[in-house]
Amino acid sequence: MLKFSIAGLVMAVIHLAILGYTVALITGGHAPDWRVYWVIFLALDFPVSLASVPLVWISQPSPAGPLSDFTNFWWPLGIHGVLGTLWWYIVGMSIGQRLTRFRSGTAEEPAKRNQNGQD
Repeated sequence: MLKFSIAGLVMAVIHLAILGYTVALITGGHAPDWRVYWVIFLALDFPVSLASVPLVWISQPSPAGPLSDFTNFWWPLGIHGVLGTLWWYIVGMSIGQRLTRFRSGTAEEPAKRNQNGQD
């Protein structure tokens, strides 16, 4: 079960801001190659992005534009908007927990015990 994490919340909000900027570029740009904007999320949301890759790359974009295109706009938006943001919340929460342990000095204790020959 997920618990509240400030670091997780910060990472999730940053992810949503990047996603919102990408959606604004796609819908406001009217570029014919608007699907290229999703490429940044291949690396940013890995491994979550693997859920959108097969469907997006096998279908042609809709001639009516991105808002009429389920497989190339709405599907990646849903995957990255929900699962990608959840992924970054978990990553941020994990980083926050490690930083807390590091600052409190508990991260050093196992290394000290191993040097002294204790388990």
